[in-house]
Amino acid sequence: MKKQLKNLFKYLCIAICTSIYSSCNYLNVDEYFNDMIPLDTVFARQELLERYLWGASYLLPNEGDLYSNSFGPYMTATDECLMSWRKAEYAGTFLQADQVTPFSGYYNMWDRYYQGIRKANTVMTRIDECKDLATFDRREILGLAHFLRGYFYFHLLQLYGPVPLLPDEPLDVGAPLEELCYERNTYDECVDYICADMEIAYDYLEASRPSNQITRPTKYAAAAVISRVRLYAASPWYNGNTAYSTWTTSDGRHFISQERDNSKWALAAEAALRIIESDNFSLHTVMRGEGNVEFNGGGLDPEVEAEYSASFPDGMGDIDPYRSYANMFNGETPVSQNPEVIYSMTLSNTNTQIALPLSMDGYNGCNITQVLVDAYRMNDGSDYNIDEHPDYYQLMTETDKTFSGYILNPSGGTANNGNAQVVNMFNNREPRFYATVAFNESYWEGTSITNSSELTARTKQVMHYYVGQNGYQGPNNPEDYCLTGYICRKYVHPEDNARGSAGGVIKAKTFPIFRYAEILLNYVEALNNLEQPYTVGDSVTIERDPAQIQKYFNMIRFRAGLPGITLAEASNPQTMQDLIERERMVEFAHEGRRYHDVRRWGIAMETENAPVRGCNVEINANSEEGRRNYYRPVNVDHQYAQHTFTQKMYFWPIPDSKLKQNPLLVQNPGW
Repeated sequence: MKKQLKNLFKYLCIAICTSIYSSCNYLNVDEYFNDMIPLDTVFARQELLERYLWGASYLLPNEGDLYSNSFGPYMTATDECLMSWRKAEYAGTFLQADQVTPFSGYYNMWDRYYQGIRKANTVMTRIDECKDLATFDRREILGLAHFLRGYFYFHLLQLYGPVPLLPDEPLDVGAPLEELCYERNTYDECVDYICADMEIAYDYLEASRPSNQITRPTKYAAAAVISRVRLYAASPWYNGNTAYSTWTTSDGRHFISQERDNSKWALAAEAALRIIESDNFSLHTVMRGEGNVEFNGGGLDPEVEAEYSASFPDGMGDIDPYRSYANMFNGETPVSQNPEVIYSMTLSNTNTQIALPLSMDGYNGCNITQVLVDAYRMNDGSDYNIDEHPDYYQLMTETDKTFSGYILNPSGGTANNGNAQVVNMFNNREPRFYATVAFNESYWEGTSITNSSELTARTKQVMHYYVGQNGYQGPNNPEDYCLTGYICRKYVHPEDNARGSAGGVIKAKTFPIFRYAEILLNYVEALNNLEQPYTVGDSVTIERDPAQIQKYFNMIRFRAGLPGITLAEASNPQTMQDLIERERMVEFAHEGRRYHDVRRWGIAMETENAPVRGCNVEINANSEEGRRNYYRPVNVDHQYAQHTFTQKMYFWPIPDSKLKQNPLLVQNPGW
């Protein structure tokens, strides 16, 4: 029977049925649930129904796999990141090299996501067959099913753009072939469908979860999806973009709206405001203690001086900005104790290992680019312009400078690394810089090692990212070296060490898929783009309010230890848009947001075609002249730094096999 089904299904053209090619039966549930159990049996008992639903959730990608074997090119194909390798494990690098085609097979998630959609549809249409299901459990299961279906469509939308929306009733595999083929819906139709599912999930799901269900979505996870999707839909690339004027459905509807609708920003603002007004979330903060970051004082505006002493959220006087940011990502704060996290998944240890030094059995190759480094401010809120600081390459006069547990310019490294020689351009930067960026002469503790014979060689390392040094290539690892002079250490705890044979461990971490900081910046951006007041729903009036923009934007600034913006800045839409774009780049560095931001803003052609810049790692930085030339940014001279971006890359290509199976599908423009 199974063979007969397989022979029948291979001719079906709708993508939802193509999961058969990767499994024996399209009713496959998951690795823990026998796929041969009949659906009549599944829906006869609550226990089996729940297991079937968990099988659908198993098809979601692990969004904590940011770089290696990720579910999309969202980290490895952006201007904030340059990987030291170009291979299928980091397939986004092929997009940057224009080596992706509809035949490539990279990130082919089409079948998987539609299989999840079918499972969710099956649950929703057959749940009433389960007679032992209590009312409360029924709402929970329906809420999760709607969340899953909407979330699968969201993943399809952000990768491929507009996709076919299938009937809610599961497809009848015995129907004529022409009834199983569906063309793509428009972008706005997909957005509305996703939001409708999430609204139901919002109504049905609980507001919080116990610690043993911490990664299960809540009603606010659904609200966060709406916030992100509505923000994307209101953005210029998807709202009145005439670059897609000839891309239409069979009946002439534009896949991307051709007329700008400013009211979409109101929908985005209302979605974020719902979470803000719930009072269920707040920015993660750690209270101030000894050894905190010291700020540049004196000569500042009195209002700015007051912000340095005022309590959060009106200032930063009572919090530790470095720990408040760093501890969210390095595993120090458990997710159950983090009021900022709305929805999360386990973070893969690979995200840590690719940043760790070779001496700690790391890969030493998750590079940060100069454009991201330059986006970070000084700790007084000013910019760092190398041309205005001719002493940029001079050595810091302070040694063993310690703040918030971070050690800058230590006077004693190990393993023949000698003393660190940190230069002035890395002194007095904002706290998020130190939490995210490892630079030449950075200090890595790696103290989880328990084998005393390896302590000297494997811990407390000062890394030198230039030719011939411990952060440069070696004979056994020719590609495992830093190409830009900067490594992402955001997901590294000071104790982390991958040298398992010597007792080293990597601290368990959670990746915040949605966090409150995003909701605040979503709200600020949506308000900033409003041109008139709008009424959303029955009674919510949304309008551009500079005081609200200033308030919520400054909460992000204060948590980061930076002075806030003025009301005058908040009153200028273009000034605010520039500030928002820069703030999102820094606040969400290496979290996968940048890929989508530059696309929805319509600036990807500029950002992704700009030369990749960094330090000149081919220069020996031991001498004063060497440091002068090493630290002055240059275009990175490496084959993997040669990037190309064309308009087709705004969307990932639909696999050619799907086009052949469904003649109603049309390919994304340019592919």
